Amino acid sequence: MADTLQILRALSEPLRLRCYLLLRQSPLAVSELAQILRISQSNASHHIKALRELHLLLAEKNGQHTYYALNRQVFAEPHLAGVLRVLEEAATEIPERRSDTLRLRKVLSQRNAETFARWRQAQPDLAYSEAFAHLACGRRGRVLDIGCGEGDFFGELALSFNAIVAIDYDFAHARSAKDRGQNKAHVLCADAQELPLADACVDAIIFRMALSQIRDFVQALREALRALKVAGFLSIIDSDGENGAFYADVISALRKMPKARIDYEERLPRLFLLRVERIS
Repeated sequence: MADTLQILRALSEPLRLRCYLLLRQSPLAVSELAQILRISQSNASHHIKALRELHLLLAEKNGQHTYYALNRQVFAEPHLAGVLRVLEEAATEIPERRSDTLRLRKVLSQRNAETFARWRQAQPDLAYSEAFAHLACGRRGRVLDIGCGEGDFFGELALSFNAIVAIDYDFAHARSAKDRGQNKAHVLCADAQELPLADACVDAIIFRMALSQIRDFVQALREALRALKVAGFLSIIDSDGENGAFYADVISALRKMPKARIDYEERLPRLFLLRVERIS
């Protein structure tokens, strides 16, 4: 393993420090880093190689892409805390830092759009543009949108369901979602770990990039199954985490729940899709 001085030398190079700051937010492919940093792919590969040689990055092959992530085990070493603190303070002087963050958001948005496009191609019979809305099946009854954010998914859900109930833990998000939903959705500011809903009261439930943000996601799954009607479907789309760890944790938790049956699962680049049926 590299010593502290080697790591300091590697990360003090401005482009590598920018790489570190980006990878701290999300694993990325070389092509994505090149796009964000506005450098050539060969240049991006050069910096990735330098960081990998110091064991600072992990690589994961997913389809045609290789994604690089920070080696959290190395960066968790106590002797590096001071080094990273100094470097992150110095990074505030990098003029490109804000534009890097904005381009990162754009890249991740594009990645999600490509993921949904692939999913639509695999399901050509689906009539609407946002296929995940239909992963819940039914296209009827009442759907619960957990972690609804500002309600940007209400339009797609309204195409499939007669009524929408939505919750978000953040008051500002819930207020924005309520304004956006108007007559489309009944919005509550509530905790997914303790749903303010009766047993077996909804026909379908959606976790759209929300489950991984909940502190006790296992309890949130239990609550979702409690509120779901028998033969109803729970649909999850989320990031699979580093090395697929979160995906594995979700699968493991669901298999221990007697009311749950995994009906469909698919892994896509950095994402996974699950459909779970309540069976009792």
